[in-house]
Amino acid sequence: MRAQITLTPSESKRLIAKGVKALPSIQKALLHHRIILAGGTTNGFLAEELLGEAIEKKSTYTVGIITNGKTGVSAAEDRIHPFVITKGKAEGRDFHWKSYLPQIEPGDVFIKGGNAVDHTGLAAVLASDSMGGTIGAAWGPLMQRGIELVVPIGLEKLVPDVREAVEFMAGHPIDLVIGDKVGLMPLLGATVITEITALETLYQVKAKCIASGGVDGSEGAVVLVIDGEENEVKKAFDGILSLKGEPQVR
Repeated sequence: MRAQITLTPSESKRLIAKGVKALPSIQKALLHHRIILAGGTTNGFLAEELLGEAIEKKSTYTVGIITNGKTGVSAAEDRIHPFVITKGKAEGRDFHWKSYLPQIEPGDVFIKGGNAVDHTGLAAVLASDSMGGTIGAAWGPLMQRGIELVVPIGLEKLVPDVREAVEFMAGHPIDLVIGDKVGLMPLLGATVITEITALETLYQVKAKCIASGGVDGSEGAVVLVIDGEENEVKKAFDGILSLKGEPQVR
């Protein structure tokens, strides 16, 4: 059986957050380890899923942001600092994730939003900070210690070739810019969760993206087709219906 669904970016973010929560490594970390939930608007949705925290303005759960037709940063006075979750409970707000990096260990999970993903599943993130931002600080410990990096990212951010884009950007600073100058940081080895992988994690189905784009509030929307046994497709379809109408991210 097949079903066709359309998701706006905010609906995609909700689906992806649910898919990330369902990952076996996340479920294990919620019981026995720590999760660093770094910045990203999709991670604002994930904070709600993991902690039951209501974050009305998801743009406050990120530093870097693309809005008003330019690259920039969120308002510092409204910004929500990343949660560190220990055995399913959020640490106090004075517990900064960078202070935990020296102790991070296998079984812990680091979750970071992204800005680009390609058809191979390779993702990348923009950084305007001169030291590489969040991923610049975390990359060394994560890679050296074998810590899982999870990247929730919607197909609205699909680009032709992430590796080609990274190589094009490398070694060549920006001269003119609309907004803030950025670099492009590849997220090699990450567990990348899109709408497709979220659906395939939550349900026993296969999914393909067949179209994207739209107007009048559906800019960035994706059209997906899911395939599988009738009961699983119906279950997935009902799950999608339950998150339709998710408010636009602001």
